[in-house]
Amino acid sequence: MILKPERRGPLWLIALTAANLSLLAWGASSWLVPGDSLVDAGWRSDWVQIEKPWEISVAPTAAKAPKPKIDVVQSQRELDSAIEAAAQTPQLVPVMQVCRLWGPFVPNEADRIADALKTWPGQTRRTEREMPIGYVVYLPKAEVDRGLGLSQLAAKGVREMFYISAPGPMQGTISLGLFRDLTRARQQQADLVGKGVAGVEIRERLGPKRVYFELRGTAVQAGALRRVYELNPKGDLQDCPVPSAP
Repeated sequence: MILKPERRGPLWLIALTAANLSLLAWGASSWLVPGDSLVDAGWRSDWVQIEKPWEISVAPTAAKAPKPKIDVVQSQRELDSAIEAAAQTPQLVPVMQVCRLWGPFVPNEADRIADALKTWPGQTRRTEREMPIGYVVYLPKAEVDRGLGLSQLAAKGVREMFYISAPGPMQGTISLGLFRDLTRARQQQADLVGKGVAGVEIRERLGPKRVYFELRGTAVQAGALRRVYELNPKGDLQDCPVPSAP
């Protein structure tokens, strides 16, 4: 059958379309790998273009500080040097202190001695003390309150006695003798006991207050103190009394 010229156009268009479809099918099959689909192949990770790489953050790896190395030999040398330097350091030796007691003085004498000690470089401490001037033998107030009065003592042969009524620590007692020496006071006590007077006691008699200077310093300063004393020979300069054990 002979086609007419006006119908040839649609035939060649159909052939061209078929050829394009075949070419498209061949290209698609060459892009795909087995097991991939067209959609999967189009989104493979190595085909994806990253448009904003600055939005992808990678955590920085913290740099580890290097561990310090310990030089054992050098450390031992430094320790030995420190020990040697400490051994060569001179040790402080405590300075021995001496103590002198200067006195007693009445107030006007003490002021003159204080002026003489102004240039002395040691430590000076001014004190006041009541010094004993003797001893009293007496009958305590408790014995007197029990009925041993002046008449009872006279009946026992006691001749020297005096009732103390003045306010103070001896008020209400009976004095049986005043003595400068402790030995004589003890002899009087023994004589009264021999006469049948029980409970007799001995007590120091304190005089007016006197001024003393307690002076402390080195041996060299003690020598200088001796020279001050020789220029002002008042009272006694002697060692400080040793404190009694409690």
